[in-house]
Amino acid sequence: MRVVYILAFMLAALAACNSNNKAENQTNTASSQEEQHDKIFYASLNRAIHQGQYDGTMSVEELKKHGNLGVGSAARLAYELVLLDGTAYGIPADGKVYELADTVQIPFAAVKLFNPDQTITIVKPLTLEALEAYLDSVITKNAFAALKVTGRFASLKYRSFEPQQRPYQPTDDVPEETFERSGIEATLVGLFTPESAEVLNSPVYHFHFVDEARTTGGHVNDLVVEQVEVQIDYANGLEVQLPDPALLQHLELNKPISE
Repeated sequence: MRVVYILAFMLAALAACNSNNKAENQTNTASSQEEQHDKIFYASLNRAIHQGQYDGTMSVEELKKHGNLGVGSAARLAYELVLLDGTAYGIPADGKVYELADTVQIPFAAVKLFNPDQTITIVKPLTLEALEAYLDSVITKNAFAALKVTGRFASLKYRSFEPQQRPYQPTDDVPEETFERSGIEATLVGLFTPESAEVLNSPVYHFHFVDEARTTGGHVNDLVVEQVEVQIDYANGLEVQLPDPALLQHLELNKPISE
């Protein structure tokens, strides 16, 4: 009978050990999955689109597998892209907001699975320049981060483009369709990229927005904050998916981006 007790004890100990190992493995797997998603994903290079690479290289459906918040553009610059809470919005030359179909092709985007590490409330008027200067005091200068700015803006100046035709011209040579709104509730989606990595994204801050009613939006040129909440999500990694080399070989990727 003593042998039975000893055997039962050994089996119980082995089961407990296996259970602990399984729990540890599950924890490690969860941690690994979290780290896997805590990165910024770039579909192509921002410098490529600035140099006129407007052909779509990825669908909206595929892009949303890599994040739920970010910025970008649709093929031929037909839409400014805002990815917010997993929904892809496009803003064409009329400045109106449309929900994009999963089949829409994009030439560039930068997205992240958003899980904020830091939240800040701003309750005083700030221009875009002043807002960025304030954020510079908060964000580590060599960090990569996604940002979400939600609240009320005294004014917003923004732009979009007319769809382009071949042969494509660099964005600096494409006329902007510009707009301005006052007293607007909106959400800005943005990326912070160190200046040394401007080939990936517009250097330092790059913001797009949609208003609360989802009626207007675009690429932010200037603003005045009234009262907003800023959420910051730092990335621990980067992933870049390059387009076909044939789409890049004629571009001057060493030419600095002008804003």
